[in-house]
Amino acid sequence: MAKISDQMVLDEVFSYITENQYCYLATALEKQPKIRPMVLFYHNSRFFMVTFTNDSKVLQFKNNKLCEVCIPIQDQSESKGYIKMTGQGRIVKDYDLKYDATLFCYFFDELYDGADDPDFTLIELNFNAYEIMSPGETHSKKISV
Repeated sequence: MAKISDQMVLDEVFSYITENQYCYLATALEKQPKIRPMVLFYHNSRFFMVTFTNDSKVLQFKNNKLCEVCIPIQDQSESKGYIKMTGQGRIVKDYDLKYDATLFCYFFDELYDGADDPDFTLIELNFNAYEIMSPGETHSKKISV
């Protein structure tokens, strides 16, 4: 069997990720994992999420930056698989970057009154490990970057 390169795995992962990608975000509160559905944004080769400032995930990221995102995937034949991305999240303070989020988050205007809205928090996610179970396959491929 031919060896699959890290770049081939990354290319396959990114072939499934859309600009506004539904996913599941896992964070932790003390020793208890917390998971919830979210929208992951991929913009300028970086991953982001928006949330309300008083939401529990903001406090969870302040206390523990580790996170994992899971994206269910399927192919045209309805075979299912998944992508898991592991890394760290950080609360974005940079106004220009927060302003950019107002443009690439398709539902931003439904929730917030602009980049300086005190209820708006932008989270950047930096992933250092990827795993993909391709639809129709029985083993996942994992890489660390």
